[in-house]
Amino acid sequence: MKALIVSIFKNDYLRDKGAIFWNFLFPLLLYLILVSIFGNMGSNMNLKIGIVGKSETLESVLRSLPSGIEVVEVKDVEQDLKYGKVDVCVVLPENFDSLFTRALLLSRTKLSMPVEVEVFYAPERRESVILANVVANILESLDLHVRKVSKVKVEYRRKEKQDFNYSHYVFPAILLVGVMSVGLFTVPYQIALHREQGVMKRLFVSPLRSYHYLISTMICGFFAMVISSSLITVFAKILYGVSVSGSSFLIGVAVSFLTFLSISLLMVSLFKSFSALNAASQVFNQVFMFMGGFYFDVSNISWPLKVLVVGNPATYLVDYLRGCLGYKTVYTNHFLVAILWVVVSLVLFSLNWRRVMVVE
Repeated sequence: MKALIVSIFKNDYLRDKGAIFWNFLFPLLLYLILVSIFGNMGSNMNLKIGIVGKSETLESVLRSLPSGIEVVEVKDVEQDLKYGKVDVCVVLPENFDSLFTRALLLSRTKLSMPVEVEVFYAPERRESVILANVVANILESLDLHVRKVSKVKVEYRRKEKQDFNYSHYVFPAILLVGVMSVGLFTVPYQIALHREQGVMKRLFVSPLRSYHYLISTMICGFFAMVISSSLITVFAKILYGVSVSGSSFLIGVAVSFLTFLSISLLMVSLFKSFSALNAASQVFNQVFMFMGGFYFDVSNISWPLKVLVVGNPATYLVDYLRGCLGYKTVYTNHFLVAILWVVVSLVLFSLNWRRVMVVE
């Protein structure tokens, strides 16, 4: 069986230029293109800061920000944030300017009263997170400046912030693109073509059995996923400084390998001919990517399309891997849907074993 593994990997992965490109080079190229286009997207956004309350001092500071950031008045913080009318809301206490002036005058006395400001943002929207950090830095700068002069402390409360780096954020998605390229295309294509071209028939007249062939094919697919993921990880580390550490991330990657190797068996179970399999693989790939939140947020998508989101294993896997990198996760029970796909795939493949693997 060792010779069979070497033969399959050499012929179907290393000698096939198409397999080399789609499994190993395309994810790197896609990564480079996406980061080149969207890496500086924060500087090109039209962002809005909402203010609840009156303060000529703070408004003058915020309005001095670069073009593309607009300051507006809001009345309903939750609704305006929820529907994207504003990206960040700064809630000021009544008579903020007078309170700030009084705090300034009393800063050297025991009667000093810090000014409290609340900053609200939507953690699910990356532009809101970015702008919340900008506003926080402004408040910190104001605090430091005033403290140097009169030791007035400006306090603010906001939800836990998270730094956003697009090259880091999209890294798990690119990792899964490489995994899916092997699981949705190369492995099922191998099985379908080997069956149609009579390769299986010739192999099975030898002492090799069908399960030897299947195990060898899965091992080759696993090796290809490891190589693809390793190349992407090294590429991301060298070019963008992405740091991956800890067992949690490796567990997520391993579950991804298992999930899409199992789905490859599901594909050959449902679609016997290569032409039908080719069409189905394209559809599955697009649904898994675009409805899995690889490149944009799909958590608020409406029904019935939401079925393609909540039933999508890629949705939870990419969210889990991003969580391992420090980003806020949207979902829970990240492995539940993936495990269900694995179980269903293996059961259906077992029921169709004879139709798929037995050559008469």
